[in-house]
Amino acid sequence: MGAGFVKRERTRKLVLWPSRLHADIHLSAEYILDVIGAGATATSEQDWHSTWVRSSEVKEVRAELDKIHTEGRKRPAVQAEFHSKFATKWLYQFWELFVRDARVHWRNPSYLMAKLALNAAGGLFIGFTFWKSNDSQQGTQNKLFVCIFHFSILSDSY
Repeated sequence: MGAGFVKRERTRKLVLWPSRLHADIHLSAEYILDVIGAGATATSEQDWHSTWVRSSEVKEVRAELDKIHTEGRKRPAVQAEFHSKFATKWLYQFWELFVRDARVHWRNPSYLMAKLALNAAGGLFIGFTFWKSNDSQQGTQNKLFVCIFHFSILSDSY
């Protein structure tokens, strides 16, 4: 519908664009932008809203829109069914996020190597600091502290 209007207006205005007569397909978008005032010149010679309102095609478009509205009102409302809170299953979402995160890490090897070195050095440091802890109350607290300390380093590595 709108294409017919544009073609008619284009043939009327072809006097302004004689060099574009043979380049119909390739420069159509550029022509339309220039004509409506959004091109390089940023000026328009006519009010396109009033041109559209005065055209014969506007009646056809309004009639078709009215037809679509009346046909749509005759149909019953669409009932939506919600089977779950989320669009997909939790396992599928987890897998997609895991793959995306793995891809991000794979594309940044310097980050991966730095975190691997941090965890290896931290593990060795913590391990040898509390190596051969006795099985007393203090030794058990030290072993628990090792776990907490190591997890605090691991949490920073992500």
